[in-house]
Amino acid sequence: MNTRLRHIPLIEIEAGMVLGAPVRGINKGILGFSLPAGHKLTQDNLQQLTTHQAEFICVEEEDTRSEEQIASDNARSARQVMAIFAGANLKDTTMASLLNQVLAYRRS
Repeated sequence: MNTRLRHIPLIEIEAGMVLGAPVRGINKGILGFSLPAGHKLTQDNLQQLTTHQAEFICVEEEDTRSEEQIASDNARSARQVMAIFAGANLKDTTMASLLNQVLAYRRS
């Protein structure tokens, strides 16, 4: 089964979803709770996220797209990113690194 990561708002989170990245609830510099990537969310976890005013989390979900659709989505995303960076000086190593990070992040 192919999976992909998706960042979703708190209102879309449901018990049973699997975290795609760690979540840490920090309040006034104190760690209130921590959940590892791969953790299956429970109803108590949803309450913790609400209490700590989480806005978005990264979840892992089944990817039902075909290989062709994934390639098409990646190409479209790369074109959008390149349009954003069209005026950037990519000879600047910092800017080039940022571009590469954004491209990697946007890859489906």
